[in-house]
Amino acid sequence: MSPMVQRLLTACLALSALLGSANGQAQQTASFPNKTIRIVVPYTPGGTTDIMARNIGLKLTEYWGQPVIVDNRPGAGGWLGLSSVAKVPADGYTLVLTISNAIYAKSLYSKLPFDIDTEFDPVSMLTRSTIGLAVPANFPANTLDEFIAHARKTPGKLSYGSFGQGTTAHIFGESLNLAAKIDLVHAAYKGAAPLTQDLLGGQISAAWLDAASLAPLLQAGKIKVLAMTGTQRTTSLPAVPTFAELGLKGFEPVGFFLVLAPAGTPKDILAKVSGGIARAVKSNDLSTKWRELGLEAVGSTPEELGSEMKTLAETMDRAIKAAKIKLDN
Repeated sequence: MSPMVQRLLTACLALSALLGSANGQAQQTASFPNKTIRIVVPYTPGGTTDIMARNIGLKLTEYWGQPVIVDNRPGAGGWLGLSSVAKVPADGYTLVLTISNAIYAKSLYSKLPFDIDTEFDPVSMLTRSTIGLAVPANFPANTLDEFIAHARKTPGKLSYGSFGQGTTAHIFGESLNLAAKIDLVHAAYKGAAPLTQDLLGGQISAAWLDAASLAPLLQAGKIKVLAMTGTQRTTSLPAVPTFAELGLKGFEPVGFFLVLAPAGTPKDILAKVSGGIARAVKSNDLSTKWRELGLEAVGSTPEELGSEMKTLAETMDRAIKAAKIKLDN
């Protein structure tokens, strides 16, 4: 066989293999899903993340006629469930629903059991949510400027509560200390309920809370909300200005819930999954339910989520380094 014929034969075999692979992937996508889909939730049952997963799972089962199960895998602050998904086949049948702190965790911890950049593919952003700085109704300040002025007169005497070490509330609290040149003492809590209780009871001077927690308290006259994060005013708190409106930069990021898949999941399958999720998220019943919780329904494409993840990681990394926040694993 001449060298030219041999090269031609090799090229034909390579082309045949390529076409066969493309045809196989097309068939795989066309038949997807043809078995049970698993959504891993790296937290205990009953929380917002778990409820979201179950809401979406019911919708996807309705759309696709295949069971969608929720697999709660709590532990290690959510890292256990995330790392388990990084190790499964990248075929679209295992997903993880988590929160945005996973995106900038690498800036907080010296070592993690996963790499958010290399071991996962973005699927869809589900909802966005803002948080705000609140003080008790009887606090001697009505605006953010007045609060900052009061804090400057009493350095180290006022405290602020957050959802916990390394959360967005903690990062924003330290960012406010730096930006406003004040010295608020951080108090970490394990959730919104005990944080709210101590704010109303006067055990802490201020608190960073989500919009869903703030709105009813403000309406009842129990608190004052001084400012909100984000680039535009929160729908459920339209009278409260953003930090940016008040001249403080760096408070534009918002928290969000998101779905990820193992890295290497075929793009056509990612698109199909994100499309189904977007349809579920934007359905009238789910979008209304989540709006009542202070969450803005999104339902993004994988590309849109990837861009948001990159921006959040860079912004929070700068804030974490500036505030010198570092956590032990």
